[in-house]
Amino acid sequence: MDLMPSADQKDLRAGLRAWLGDAWDAERLRAAAAVPAPPFDRKAWKALADLGVLGLTLPEDEGGMGLGLAEAVLVFEELGRALVPGPLVGTLLAGGLVPGAADGDAIVSVLDTAEPARVLEHPEAATDVLILDDAGVFLLAPADVAGRPAAHPLDPLTPVAPAKVVLEGARPIGDAADAARLRRTGRILTAALQVGVAQGALDLAVRYAGERIQFDRVIGSFQSVKHLLAEALVRVDLARPAVLVAALTVDDPGSGDPAEAAATAKLLADAAASGNGRTGVQVHGGMGFTWEVLAHLYVKRAWVQETAFGTAAALAEELAAGIA
Repeated sequence: MDLMPSADQKDLRAGLRAWLGDAWDAERLRAAAAVPAPPFDRKAWKALADLGVLGLTLPEDEGGMGLGLAEAVLVFEELGRALVPGPLVGTLLAGGLVPGAADGDAIVSVLDTAEPARVLEHPEAATDVLILDDAGVFLLAPADVAGRPAAHPLDPLTPVAPAKVVLEGARPIGDAADAARLRRTGRILTAALQVGVAQGALDLAVRYAGERIQFDRVIGSFQSVKHLLAEALVRVDLARPAVLVAALTVDDPGSGDPAEAAATAKLLADAAASGNGRTGVQVHGGMGFTWEVLAHLYVKRAWVQETAFGTAAALAEELAAGIA
């Protein structure tokens, strides 16, 4: 199993990072977060689809890019690093199942009935809801699932609503095996987003530590700050290869256990994202608690995403059961 990115994969990452740097810069994120219940930017969503982001793993003859999950996690890490809003995981999972998902016409949120807290992301923007249940995969309209949207969601860029799932009358589009496969893929893609959040929070903290002067020295020269940033880097460097291994295991099932690899990746990525989000706030000091600095958006996004496709406790229990 080769964990070194190929030249094509490096170009894919670099090209997307450059595009996202222009499309979702700090000013745009700050402005979007400052608006109560910000409207969903369908033009930006369509631009992502035009890049092929929403159809990465869909076969070319079905309108996708025909790439593997290994390439998808590289892309999703960059999306997480840039804090791109939207139901990215649900829409990618819906490729080939929901018409229009890959080309951006359909906006698909995903809901896993195995989760103890059922919350629907982007309830007002979504055109469809992909339901993952032990009995199979189902499709429902958002109005049939979502309750009243939260007035003040934790992540201002991720509106949410409590969800109630009644499968009676839902349209079946997959069996139990499909649901298990999509859950596993969704777990890995969410882990990739979390690695991106962890890296973005670290980048922001490192940049500030190199600029902020205290006692006539940049604060990045202080040993305590160095330790915080070094520990954050270790978290990223542990989580990133775990996510890539999980993706490669799915692409080549003979190389390992995809379910175990996915659980491990999500567990490490969640720890990296939430840990680095907190570190980002701490390194910024008093500024870390202000709305103007993006540090709060990273930690809030991490907290939202760590509840999807398995909490830390559930993942740890799952891995422990596999050892026993």
